[in-house]
Amino acid sequence: MKRLSGLAASALFLLLPLVSPGAAAPDPAALFEARTVADRDSALAALETAAPGDPASAYAAGAGEFFTALEILGGGLHRHGFESPQSFMLPLMRLPVPDNPNPEPLTYEEFRAILVAFRDRLQKSAAMLGSVPAEADIGMAIDLTRLGIDLNEDGNIAPDESAAAIMAALSRGGAPDGPAPALTFRFDHADGYWLQGYAEFLMAQADFWLAHDFKTMFDGSFHMLFPRAKLPLQDVLVPPDGGMSGSIFASEWRFADFISLVHLVNWPVVEPERRQAARRHLLEMIRLSREDWKAIRAETDNDRE
Repeated sequence: MKRLSGLAASALFLLLPLVSPGAAAPDPAALFEARTVADRDSALAALETAAPGDPASAYAAGAGEFFTALEILGGGLHRHGFESPQSFMLPLMRLPVPDNPNPEPLTYEEFRAILVAFRDRLQKSAAMLGSVPAEADIGMAIDLTRLGIDLNEDGNIAPDESAAAIMAALSRGGAPDGPAPALTFRFDHADGYWLQGYAEFLMAQADFWLAHDFKTMFDGSFHMLFPRAKLPLQDVLVPPDGGMSGSIFASEWRFADFISLVHLVNWPVVEPERRQAARRHLLEMIRLSREDWKAIRAETDNDRE
């Protein structure tokens, strides 16, 4: 009888919530200021555990998932020696990824897998941000020079991988070239709507690509983006020295391959449900934009906006 009682008590213990209602919520700073991926992931897991009962944790976790989605994309591109075209015409390919002198070969299937992982993490981010109640009082001061992602997959989040450094690199074109000056913002509910809307926008792009079979275009032109990843036409069309010189329009062979890319946009639909999803994401982005402006107009402070 005592043994049965002990087993029942053990089973009851396993059913208890991991975080008690009175437990202190995790500090989001541990997420946004982590210097290693391991520390960041640990902080993110704690916030996700606390999220159902704490809007601030849900908000921070949603933001964290958004940045880890960018990390998934950036790390995948870096792994295969991505060279950014620095062109607004390929928005998913503008992330300023550091050089990789020893890239791994890339196949069409592996590229699709990168997009799937990126898109799925964005969905997790959007869902978490969407769980924050509209009436929740959100306010987090975040230094964008300390918030970062691991672009080169070395397990660390270096100063030149900070959000501020990446933003600076995007504004001038090219990979980050060093730490950025301090840049602190106070993120509130309006920023959450914006971030959720941007996640929907990026999911729409990923789903549109994934809805189609673009293997012919990949095989025939993606060596301009991955010049050392052993794509089918690399040995024929990529100059021996790589010929990489900034913008796609500053490189004759890359510009020629971009023209080829455009002419190879003849994509059969292979996952029609993703085309429908892309439309839904864009409609949701529009709705969130309206909520964003509504929240902005309701603000009465002017605290590091």
